[in-house]
Amino acid sequence: MKVHNRSPNPTPVIIGITLFIIGVVQITALWALTRGIIPSFTKAPSLVEVQPAKFNPQIYQLEIVNNQIQLTPKTIDTAAVSPQIALYDAFDQLLSQSPAFDLTTTIPQDTQLLDLNISEHGIYVNLSGEFTQGGGSSSMIYRVAQVLYTATSINPQESVFLSVEGIPLNEEYPLGGEGLLLEYPLTRQQFTQDFLLPE
Repeated sequence: MKVHNRSPNPTPVIIGITLFIIGVVQITALWALTRGIIPSFTKAPSLVEVQPAKFNPQIYQLEIVNNQIQLTPKTIDTAAVSPQIALYDAFDQLLSQSPAFDLTTTIPQDTQLLDLNISEHGIYVNLSGEFTQGGGSSSMIYRVAQVLYTATSINPQESVFLSVEGIPLNEEYPLGGEGLLLEYPLTRQQFTQDFLLPE
């Protein structure tokens, strides 16, 4: 009797290998998808380091150039994260200066910033009563100019409303004995045109 050697059926082996290859391809594709696409949707914004806005206010001092008084800006260092706090820092430095022989300021000594607010209408600056003391018309003009230009150093187009001890400086309450009349809103352009340009 003859026994025939039957070769094993290759079909199950081929199917197994094919399924294995398909599985590897699917796993590889899923891994690539996870690495390449999903992170772009799952990155948390908190992981991105956001730098706070930096403000560079300036104080305005005075100096004599060619026998004329000139406003000179000086940028101050501040870590303030809002324009209001930055301007508080600027006024702190501006008002800490004492009038000196070389004329760096005409703002009277001991003048204090009582309040400063920024609104949609402009910047409101309230100073202590010392601001009105001493000096002639030229001194009054330049002390207002120093306050105005310092207050608008972050945004030169801004308007300023100036008060002393909570009372607005205007026609009813002019600045000092010389009676400097201010019209509001105060702006750099208008104030320069009215008071600082030579006639």
